Amino acid sequence: GRFNEWLRRLPDTWDALLGHTYDSLIHKLLREGKLADAFDCFDEMKREGDKPTASTYEMLIRGCTLAMARVRPDAPQPDRFSAFLYGRVLALWQEMRDRRVRVDRYTYVELLRAFGKAGQVDAAFLIFEKMLALPQFLPDERAFDSMYELCSHAGAYSRALEVFREQAELRKSLFAPRLTPVAFTHLMLASVEGGLMHKLPPVLREMERFRCLPSKGTCGKLLGA
Repeated sequence: GRFNEWLRRLPDTWDALLGHTYDSLIHKLLREGKLADAFDCFDEMKREGDKPTASTYEMLIRGCTLAMARVRPDAPQPDRFSAFLYGRVLALWQEMRDRRVRVDRYTYVELLRAFGKAGQVDAAFLIFEKMLALPQFLPDERAFDSMYELCSHAGAYSRALEVFREQAELRKSLFAPRLTPVAFTHLMLASVEGGLMHKLPPVLREMERFRCLPSKGTCGKLLGA
């Protein structure tokens, strides 16, 4: 069937390393940008009785996210194709729950990225708050960076600073998710674009402590604010 057809596309080294598995095929197809083929492979996987894992769903969610166009403050709604892909993400997430697939932190991070690209601020915060409430799913720097990026691009500027306060609080624990240049960039942009310069000093203090300098473009926006 189509499984054998897909196998013939794989390089010999890939076969030697990973063997002939549906997950390896899906990963390969997604790397090649063949999202529709990856979903066909996923459907055949289920028909053949192979059980998808959290990693399978995470790969497909990431594939949808990468193919989506990001919303902007001046265009807050996703285009038609991105809205379709966002619907696929929601369907995958619902299927995971229906099949009682055991999720992990990576699942939530991929959902945050997808919700962020689609501009679904409230949906992203529901996932984020769930992560904060469950010790095994506490958000790491990838989750926080995704939230900062979401808030910045969706125009939810004040909520970016809410996320910063949550990260600052969590940094007092042993978990202590690190602040990254991505976080600082989006926090500064949110402060400028949202007219929240008076709330920027704690961010600047953390930047100084981490010896992290803003980019030239960000400096220009700060000086013009």
